[in-house]
Amino acid sequence: MAMAFARNCFRKNISNPRIRSFSTSMLSSDQRVSKSLSDIPGPISLPVIGTAWNVLRGASDERLEKRLLPLQVQDVKRYGPIHKQSIGGTLMIQLADPSDAAKILRAESKYPQRFKFPAIDYYREKQQKIAGVFFADGPEWYKHRSVLSKRMLRPKHVAEYAVEFNEIITDFIRRLRTIREHSGTEKANEVMVLGIDNELFKWSFESVAFMLFDKRFGCLEPHVNIEAQTFIKAVGEFLHSATTISFVPVWIYKIYETKQFKKFFKSFNTMYEYAELFIKRRLNELEVKSRGSPLSTTQTDDDNVGFFEFLLSSGKLTQDDLLASVIDVLFAGVDTTSNTMQWVLYLMAKNQEKQEILRQEILSVLGDEIIATPTTLAELPYLKAWVRETLRMYPVLTALFRILPKDMIIRDFNIPAGTQVNLLTYSMSRDESIFPDPDEFKPERWVRDKEHTSKFNDAKEVFSALPFGFGTRMCLGRRIAELELHLLLARIVQQFEIRYPAGEIVEPFVRGIVIPDRPLRVQFVDRKDTTDN
Repeated sequence: MAMAFARNCFRKNISNPRIRSFSTSMLSSDQRVSKSLSDIPGPISLPVIGTAWNVLRGASDERLEKRLLPLQVQDVKRYGPIHKQSIGGTLMIQLADPSDAAKILRAESKYPQRFKFPAIDYYREKQQKIAGVFFADGPEWYKHRSVLSKRMLRPKHVAEYAVEFNEIITDFIRRLRTIREHSGTEKANEVMVLGIDNELFKWSFESVAFMLFDKRFGCLEPHVNIEAQTFIKAVGEFLHSATTISFVPVWIYKIYETKQFKKFFKSFNTMYEYAELFIKRRLNELEVKSRGSPLSTTQTDDDNVGFFEFLLSSGKLTQDDLLASVIDVLFAGVDTTSNTMQWVLYLMAKNQEKQEILRQEILSVLGDEIIATPTTLAELPYLKAWVRETLRMYPVLTALFRILPKDMIIRDFNIPAGTQVNLLTYSMSRDESIFPDPDEFKPERWVRDKEHTSKFNDAKEVFSALPFGFGTRMCLGRRIAELELHLLLARIVQQFEIRYPAGEIVEPFVRGIVIPDRPLRVQFVDRKDTTDN
């Protein structure tokens, strides 16, 4: 009777807002009755194409790739900081609040799962290829990661590449001076480098390939290595086609392969073909070096062996593993770094006063001739802030992708384990409530104060700009990429003033990663006569 009376009272009074508020407040956020996936707002999902119609509409008037970033921002404003999309047959929950991103990333398991790309999975299944460190998940991913991270994330080993990276930069600067053309402006020494995207790609490929194979590929020579150039072209075509085909469920391609899908397969095949060629050559070179004796595959802690020899000696990676990881490192480490450098140069040209601040910092530490090292880079906070602010405005990826390892309550919605969650880094890094004047380039946002504490400490601020990801799935090549970018930026500022034709505006668009929507027309004006450092 007492229980029945209590239930009756509850039913009568639950409609009372004061009582309902009190009863709800007694529960933790995870104990409250939550809404389901179906309650999450978002565009209407249609059969087969899902919400892709929302992206594709109007694409005839404007390039599809250019619509993706503005649409991400618009959808956040229209549907809120949590909404859903269904693209390529995959349901995705979109999150645009850094606090929610922090909750997702801090709850990751030992084997964090990133997004699934059905087209790549289909390619590997059809071609019988295994995934490397970038696309693998679970114990397979951990196997690759645990080996590669010993050489790619430890500062000591990364710093050892600085000498060769600087020699590559010297060759790159020399090549710039060789290929630049007069722009027709009033100053004879104001010259433009056409095709800077391809030149930067060759610089980045030469750097990463040296790290992997302990040899130069000749990408910056007058006659460019054709094999390297073919690989570079294949990566570009792969990224372009991957963006386009992702809006259609993969089962359709199993019935009918479109022209774009065939291009996707062909470019992936080319990447594998040439990566396998590079690996076989390196194996042969190592066998000759060891005078024909079999290469050791026993585990070693020898810090003196090269990167490739270290991978072999780990005893954890088969030759198929090596091929998969080498492809992933080349694929993920070359185009990303070279495109970031494009944005670095563009922002330098468009912010002349800040370019001068950067130059004065570099002159105060290095003068105009001393070559930067990992030690001297530590004395250049504005230079590092320059790269970080560039990546805030133009992050490599439009979002961080995760598969939830367990059920989670996000904003009172119950998100089941196995759901793909996209953390919208582009929208978050342009949020004016976190970054005042978000469309303005302000490297000083990231400069530490006198007490050496960052201006950005709260989770809301830290997780709003994560260009290299977070946690155990943080970008494996982060330290390598930062070293490449910092060394090259320092040298360019020492030797050139960077300018851009007046009135020309470049905007971002998505080709797998965020890149300029047109070829850059960067002008490299000599700071002084004859500098080949």
